[in-house]
Amino acid sequence: MTALRSLPNPERERERERELQREQVLVALVPRVAAWCARLGGGTIDADAAASDVFEVLLRRWDDYDPSRPPEAWAWGITVRVVHHHRRQGWWRRWIPGLTVEPPPTRATGPADTATRELTALLHRLLDALSDDHRAVLVLHDLEERPAREVADVLDIPVGTVKSRVRLARVALRAEAERQGITLDHLREDPDDA
Repeated sequence: MTALRSLPNPERERERERELQREQVLVALVPRVAAWCARLGGGTIDADAAASDVFEVLLRRWDDYDPSRPPEAWAWGITVRVVHHHRRQGWWRRWIPGLTVEPPPTRATGPADTATRELTALLHRLLDALSDDHRAVLVLHDLEERPAREVADVLDIPVGTVKSRVRLARVALRAEAERQGITLDHLREDPDDA
């Protein structure tokens, strides 16, 4: 009887491999998802809570994951939907009297930290004014400095569409900055660098 238990069970081995793969994929996604939540949230949501919600969905929907596609593309779609949900909740909260949402604590102490925090808040305000498509390509291409091919894979769109959206998003970002009285002299508009 003990000899039968010691024999390898092919199904058990496949399950262990699948669990190991899941763990590797999810661990690799942690920094990306956290950054996406912070950048897409625009400072109006609790990015840590949103990232936690993203991983709950990723775990719950693990069986839907298609290993032939990049895991970032799968996680990106879920992250966008979760962040959108958190942003919508934040919008509703402002209409409920007496309900306040405290921003996450900041660790800034010196003038350089304050300047960085102010620039981050400015960038979040500008990104908030953009469409979801424009915000997505700017976050992935310009902020994360990914090549257009990789952005195309994550968003599941053609490379030409990525380049076009990057150019249009930069124009929209510059226009929004000018509307707010801010000049962005260093912002590139050349689609060839996409």
